[in-house]
Amino acid sequence: MFRSACRLLVISAAVLPLMSFSMKTAENTRANGPVYDVRGSFVAAKPDIPAALVAGTDRRVDAAIRATVRSMSLPRAILTVRITRAGGLPILFGRRHEAKVTVDATSVTTGERIASATFTVSTTVFGKDNSVEDALAAKIADRIAAEFKLDGGRPTTIASALAGR
Repeated sequence: MFRSACRLLVISAAVLPLMSFSMKTAENTRANGPVYDVRGSFVAAKPDIPAALVAGTDRRVDAAIRATVRSMSLPRAILTVRITRAGGLPILFGRRHEAKVTVDATSVTTGERIASATFTVSTTVFGKDNSVEDALAAKIADRIAAEFKLDGGRPTTIASALAGR
């Protein structure tokens, strides 16, 4: 009985790290291809949102947009990113920070809103680290890059999904 429990524990310990790898194929990428050709972005927030969070998000989203090259003709869009809430809660060894974000995609040709998304991102910072805004800005930019198929983001994995991405 003890031996089978140990085997199960060893197998679980070996399989769990492998589950975090992303399995993407060329067919899968083409089928879920990009919907819009994002040309620019604008990040706005209320006055109570830290300026470093807004600037960091703007810088990272712009870098992802500039890194993206489209091989096919797609409808052009501009992103409007609004950070509506940001805050932190103390936990046992640090703080968990959250931000609520709304992203609107506006058509370049007609000026109409063609897509909208609202999501919450969170990150945990241990100790008294001053890079809270930087870590939260990276999470926001990664989520926007994933949603709009920009090249600046990381592929979604089980490990990043469990981390609150």
